[in-house]
Amino acid sequence: MDEEQQVERLKDFWKEHGKGIIAGLVIGFGLFYGWRYYDQHTLETQERASANYQQWTTELSEGSENAVLEAQEFVSENPENIYAQLVALELAKHATQRADLATAVTVLQAVVDNTDDKNMSALASIRLARVLIAKEQLDTALNLVQKSLPEAFVGFAAELEGDILAEQGNTEEARAAYERALQAGESLTPGLQMKLNSLAKS
Repeated sequence: MDEEQQVERLKDFWKEHGKGIIAGLVIGFGLFYGWRYYDQHTLETQERASANYQQWTTELSEGSENAVLEAQEFVSENPENIYAQLVALELAKHATQRADLATAVTVLQAVVDNTDDKNMSALASIRLARVLIAKEQLDTALNLVQKSLPEAFVGFAAELEGDILAEQGNTEEARAAYERALQAGESLTPGLQMKLNSLAKS
């Protein structure tokens, strides 16, 4: 095959397949640069969120009411962002300290509903259960602590379960929950053994 024939075959090849190859290259380059843009955009978003978290954590600890409003807006607009979820935990702490239990419930429930991180979900669930106990919503709190949780949170959940069951008058079940909490080997509240002793069989 001479040079001229090779050229003609190339022309025929590109005539038949050229559009598909070019489309593939365009898509390939688009995906490559698209992912680069996505990664850069994600990094910038996370960096801003990190900076906001540090700022609001400081301002919330100082009691800034303006920070409360800004933090609430950030949490509501970025429910799946890990830093927004961390801000939500701080916001719930701030609200609880000011007896604003409704706000604490709202932001903690948002974390439970939106996070993909099992540990974050467990932490928010434990804190939400404590707030619900304070609001005397015992059945809802019980459901939270009785669900499957990562091992590191099992003891904390079991102690809260015992608190709820004891409050509901279910002494035997409460004792069993406190015993599970002790067996979990976690560093729990100093009063755990006292709670268990108070439910000792007569």
